[in-house]
Amino acid sequence: AYKIYNLITPMSFRVRLLQVTLEDTKRKKTMGPFFAFMLEEEQQVAKRNGMIDVEKRIKPIQTDTPTFLTMAIFEYLIGNTDWSVEYMHNIKLIAADPDARPYTIPYDFDHAGIVNAPYAHPAEELRLPNVVTRRYRGYCTRDIQDFVPGITLFNRLKDSIYQLYQSTPYLNAGTKKWTLKYLDDFYETINNPAKLAKDFGYPCERSGTGDVIIKGMNAN
Repeated sequence: AYKIYNLITPMSFRVRLLQVTLEDTKRKKTMGPFFAFMLEEEQQVAKRNGMIDVEKRIKPIQTDTPTFLTMAIFEYLIGNTDWSVEYMHNIKLIAADPDARPYTIPYDFDHAGIVNAPYAHPAEELRLPNVVTRRYRGYCTRDIQDFVPGITLFNRLKDSIYQLYQSTPYLNAGTKKWTLKYLDDFYETINNPAKLAKDFGYPCERSGTGDVIIKGMNAN
């Protein structure tokens, strides 16, 4: 998931896969090897992009609009609903200066559908059956044309995104097949005007859960 977002924008956390062995020098025991990964700090991401990291509570609509919409499409692609700009939940902010509109950087994707971790489940308030069921969690945008630049970008990157999964030696054939089908469903939606309007217009529905406050996020 991190590698997908690296394809989308340099304003993303670089990630490095590790194989780790832990050694207890007192007991002379070892654990592993096992896989882990390492992320940049947000200050490193900011510096690499010629910006500063920002720590302030703002509403999503106060962020850089094109970047936010692209990020929200990405979160929809991976099936992640476990994030919030307003409560700084699994989101970091960077900006050109303290007064500029900040850019949103997502992280922590273990509750995403594309990961499908055995312990993951959607927030009860969203009324979703499981984490693999997608739900667009951006703010209400009634003009679907606002999504066109982001959709164009994802269509352009489609082959590269698929190749990330097709070429990795760390996933078994069954997982690869399931993931590629999950990606197929995303691309079918964003290239079908009716499905796109329905799913991405969901935050505008008064009877929906598009703007619900999820318990726990507002405490972060």
